[in-house]
Amino acid sequence: MISENPKIGFIGFGEVAYHLSKGLKEEDIEQILAYTRSASKPIYLERAKDAGVELTSTLDELVTRSEIVISAVHGHVALDVAQDAARYIKEGSIFADLNNSTPPAKRQIAEAINAQGSKFVDIGLFEPPAHAGHKVLMYVSGDGAEQFKKIMSKYGFIIEALDGEPHKATIIKTLANIYMKGVQAVCLEVALSAHKAGIDLEILGPLVVRPVKDLPKDKELAFWAIRGGQSATRKTAELKDIVKTMKEWGIDPVMIEATIKRLNLIKEYKLQDHLNDDIPLDDYKAIVEAIDKTVRERGIDLR
Repeated sequence: MISENPKIGFIGFGEVAYHLSKGLKEEDIEQILAYTRSASKPIYLERAKDAGVELTSTLDELVTRSEIVISAVHGHVALDVAQDAARYIKEGSIFADLNNSTPPAKRQIAEAINAQGSKFVDIGLFEPPAHAGHKVLMYVSGDGAEQFKKIMSKYGFIIEALDGEPHKATIIKTLANIYMKGVQAVCLEVALSAHKAGIDLEILGPLVVRPVKDLPKDKELAFWAIRGGQSATRKTAELKDIVKTMKEWGIDPVMIEATIKRLNLIKEYKLQDHLNDDIPLDDYKAIVEAIDKTVRERGIDLR
């Protein structure tokens, strides 16, 4: 049974764990522990003092003394860390993993934790704690998701609990990252091209955001997916001309050539035969249903 004012333990004490723990302490969580192999470094000692966190000397001490363990390490070591922690975790406690690791790794972590009679929570953070503190939007999944939400929402966490697979939160974050990281790469390519073309970004910026600034934010993805599907043939031709221009500027059009490749695949689906201009912007299922219909009718491999 986890207490109303739970003992929280962070594995790893980087920026994410520091900002989360600092906020939780301000919300009157009485005991917060953290373990890091670099605990003797001044930066971690200063963070611990500032956040009111006790640094433990070993992983097993951290895990055995905590009711809710939150893993905040690098994604590539998350599975190994969780398997080590599972050796010490107490039955009935919660192990939450907020690392940017893969869905299969999260599934394996859930299995290791559940095998010890404890509950697992997969956390997908959708805001940086360095900006929002502990009041970040997070999606959670796993058999401990609802309990985690019930307890931690009282202390400022903004939580959406999901039904389904234990690694569902990470799947959603992975999908979101395809969009966000792609946007970041496109922004860089635009900035480099603007520099070579002698155009100030202050002039370009408002023109780039104008097409979407008045749209409801939760409808933008459906809007651009529909537009991209309907106009793939025309857009491909336009982009080929842009590629030529970018190469003249001395820019390698990595993102634009990738976009052409994707639109060429979309052309095979011939979505314009199935999508109408009057499709509501919030009809998220329309384009997916059209793609599915095309795939089935034409025998095209959806990829």
